[in-house]
Amino acid sequence: MDLRSRLEELRISMKPRLKEYRFMLMRIRQNSLALAGLMIILAFVAIAVLSPVLAPPNPADPFEIPRDMEINILTPNPTPPTIKHIFGTTDQQYDLYYACIWGTITAFRTGLTVVGISLIIGLLVGTVAAYYGGLLDEVLMRFTDIIIAFPGLVLAMALVIAFPARVPINVSMIALVLFALTSFLLLVVRPSKKLLLVVQGFLILSILSIFYFPFTLDLGLSRLDKVLIAITLVGWPGYTRVIRGEVLRVKNEDYVEASRASGSTDFGVILRHIWPNTVYPMLIVATLDIGSIVLSAAALSFLGIGADVDYADWGQIIQRSSPWINRPTELVANFHTFIIPGIFITLFVMGWNLLGDALRDVLDPTLRRR
Repeated sequence: MDLRSRLEELRISMKPRLKEYRFMLMRIRQNSLALAGLMIILAFVAIAVLSPVLAPPNPADPFEIPRDMEINILTPNPTPPTIKHIFGTTDQQYDLYYACIWGTITAFRTGLTVVGISLIIGLLVGTVAAYYGGLLDEVLMRFTDIIIAFPGLVLAMALVIAFPARVPINVSMIALVLFALTSFLLLVVRPSKKLLLVVQGFLILSILSIFYFPFTLDLGLSRLDKVLIAITLVGWPGYTRVIRGEVLRVKNEDYVEASRASGSTDFGVILRHIWPNTVYPMLIVATLDIGSIVLSAAALSFLGIGADVDYADWGQIIQRSSPWINRPTELVANFHTFIIPGIFITLFVMGWNLLGDALRDVLDPTLRRR
């Protein structure tokens, strides 16, 4: 078969999918709320990308909020917006404008990191539990239910406080866990030849690591790192429940049974048939969760167990305004210390919620295939 024939076959095979994509874009253009959410998110992306230009950073630590020491000598109280500080300052004269601009990067880092890791863990655990079922399903889902039984924010607070500043990581223990996981793949999953080579390579590396690298790595964690880990450990069970339900719905469909009957491996069935027909609900939930995760991180910072004191984080800035919130006589004079970062948080969360609602309509397969 020549190159022209192959290109023609590719064009014909892609035509239905391209038609679906055009239909999805048309529905986004017709949804005013979707456009509003998309524009808000793009505006925050622009702020994050242009942060070094909008608020030139300190080369030593870009996320350290600068302080105006000249004003601090005169008064420790917040100062209202001026030409020099267009958003004003907090107590101890931390620049509010710089904190809000660079806090955008912190918000994206928090939301996307936690959602990305939680999504991967939930996808793997939920798929394995639903696809293989039996005792494995019971063990995984009961462990998931235990984590869900705890109030999310309370458990995250406990984990943040419990995590030490420095975590010793034993390389041999990691290699032992890797050996157990790869052995499980060989015993339970029917891997393809390529995947089998990868699994065998992991087995060899894990065995070598256990015997030849028995040392410990000392991993330092910042306060924000501990927040990200805590929210991730709390958040992944929700994705696991969603993907498990979708896999249970799809795994007995005729096209999946036909793929198994034709000799496809479990990994091939999951990759080609299960995930493409189950992943969209998880993407919608993930989009909606980004805003709530940023809110949870801001709540932890407001409670004093989140980001460091001088770190560019919206929740940390609002926490610095708590003395003025509790004083009605000074509340109006220092409104900028909580109103401005509150507006940033509100718009960021609203943008992701609007975009998630739009994706829920656009990615509905019953609508896309009409």
